[in-house]
Amino acid sequence: MLIKTGVSNYLEWLPVNGTFVMQTKEGGIFSSGGNFIYKVPANDKEALKSDLLGWKEKRKCKNFF
Repeated sequence: MLIKTGVSNYLEWLPVNGTFVMQTKEGGIFSSGGNFIYKVPANDKEALKSDLLGWKEKRKCKNFF
């Protein structure tokens, strides 16, 4: 729709830097809870470092990438 109406001629298109997700964690004895923002892994190295994935998911994600 933006291209058909010609509005896209006046817009500046930028690439997406990443995708983010907000996750709520409960507090424990030694940690505080709250909302945390994490970057969704975009390659195998980010997947291995991510706190969003368990060790099984990290392995599957690494094989996927």
